[in-house]
Amino acid sequence: MIRVIAPSPEVGSMDESEGFARTTTQLATTVIALILLVIGVLGFVPGATTDVDDIAWAGPGTGARLVGWVDVSVLHNVAHIATAIVGLAMSRTLAAAEMFLLGSGALGVLLGVYGLVIDTDTASNFMPVDYAASWLHLVAGVTLVFLGVALPRHDDGPTGATYR
Repeated sequence: MIRVIAPSPEVGSMDESEGFARTTTQLATTVIALILLVIGVLGFVPGATTDVDDIAWAGPGTGARLVGWVDVSVLHNVAHIATAIVGLAMSRTLAAAEMFLLGSGALGVLLGVYGLVIDTDTASNFMPVDYAASWLHLVAGVTLVFLGVALPRHDDGPTGATYR
């Protein structure tokens, strides 16, 4: 008879704090960061973005619209990509993941409200944001704040989606 002896976890192994997703909060942060990354990249992809040849660096003069619905600019797309990179980095620890959800959610709410109160045809519309994008940012921001508050504020153990 062959007996298999499982090795005991070693100090410094992947089970401690390394890897991508560990808790539900960290997994949520990772998924949201990946969604933001996809949105940012798609803003540069012809087909996903209509009139991508008319994309402006910033401001209200852009002719590009993501999925034909939301105005996008180079600055807007880069902001999504940068936020995604920060989110992926912050998803490595529970405290940072919570901070990302709350912080990016608050930023989304502020951007949504800002877009609803400004005159979108002026230079104050620097991203640019239109009416649809403002509501989208507002709803996404409230959702992220909710997740940052509602998800476990303790280590709920490894999720089934951990990458080891």
